[in-house]
Amino acid sequence: MNFKPGDLFFGLMEFLAYIVPGFIFCVTLPLFFNCRIDDFCDLKNNQTSTFGWVSLTLVSYIVGHFIHHLSAIILNPLYTVTYLKWRRKKHEYFITEMEKQINEKISISSGGPLEKAEAYIKVNNPTLIPELEKYQANSKLFRSLSLLCIYLCFIPNINWWARMLLIPISYLSYHKFANQRWNHRALIYQYFNLIN
Repeated sequence: MNFKPGDLFFGLMEFLAYIVPGFIFCVTLPLFFNCRIDDFCDLKNNQTSTFGWVSLTLVSYIVGHFIHHLSAIILNPLYTVTYLKWRRKKHEYFITEMEKQINEKISISSGGPLEKAEAYIKVNNPTLIPELEKYQANSKLFRSLSLLCIYLCFIPNINWWARMLLIPISYLSYHKFANQRWNHRALIYQYFNLIN
């Protein structure tokens, strides 16, 4: 059995894509019921147990998966018809040539050119994986944050100025998600081009 110590810990992808959004949700959910998070888990107390922190992290991780999938269902189609369409039009020659090159090099019928190129890079040059995962983790984090900002607008008794602030933060988070996701695609195509 090949066991590595890193297998026990959360990586950058899990932390940014699941734990951070899940933690935000877990900390703010009691506000909907006019209670405080301290009633469930005292985060300010120096006496907080390791079990309490581990439990909160695991619950955040699980809830973060649901937030991740919900935000993907809602925001991925929006990304496809807005940001991706605009960027593809702007860089049409590069994208068309790269997708043609990828489909010629990798003759697998399943998956699109992006997935094929990413798999090819991961197999043939695994040292590039952390760079690709950074963009992917950031895009997933900001996609979830965009949806969470809208969710936070519905907290009872929240100040009107906080609501007015959350709306542009949601838009900026969406824009950051879209930008990181596009950069992830462009980087994969550029690396594929360099490797071949």
